[in-house]
Amino acid sequence: MVYSQWKSQKKFWDNVEKRRSPTHPVVNEFTTSNINYIRRHVEISDKMKILDVGCGNGYFTYYFALLADTIGLDFSENMLLMHPHNKLVRGDAYKLPFKDDEFDIVFCSALLHHLDNIDYALDEFRRVSKNYVILLEPNRNNPLMLLFSLAKKEERAAIKFSMNYLLNKVKSRNLRIIDYCSRGFIFPNQTPVFILPLFRLLNFKFPLGISNVIISKK
Repeated sequence: MVYSQWKSQKKFWDNVEKRRSPTHPVVNEFTTSNINYIRRHVEISDKMKILDVGCGNGYFTYYFALLADTIGLDFSENMLLMHPHNKLVRGDAYKLPFKDDEFDIVFCSALLHHLDNIDYALDEFRRVSKNYVILLEPNRNNPLMLLFSLAKKEERAAIKFSMNYLLNKVKSRNLRIIDYCSRGFIFPNQTPVFILPLFRLLNFKFPLGISNVIISKK
């Protein structure tokens, strides 16, 4: 197994000193809008267990924890130290430290394009999920996302993440597609607060949306 890309990514995230908090208004709009879309297809209750892989400093973990028993996992100790949630695990997406079928939902946002081999990660997501695997990744067909990926070395691999590329990867791991779309126009860490009312109006499905969301099932 090759870890070279992920190790260089880890060095980057271990040196990040400041990130917007999960409750920042831009982050709140980005995450809750995507979670509301997911909830139109997946019923989430407080009896369920959710694993947020590559949780960072908690953008999605924070809000999923309001709905269900949620654990956040990340490889970067630095990011976990910024995380407000109290159920956190430092771990490897290629070898998740959990039992088979332990979670109702395995969720992963903006991690796969940072990995050397996403097939290994998807196989692990499928193993520890007893039901859903839900992914959110950058949409390279969005012009701003494409420029951002070209300009920032750590995001360069997102250039290949079209919806078709991601769908084919998911299907190849024996996961059944429930729904998928490109949606939204908010960069959670870059969009200025003053422009949020306008970008909030763009939180709907369209081919040039900033994020590709895929809901799949075992």
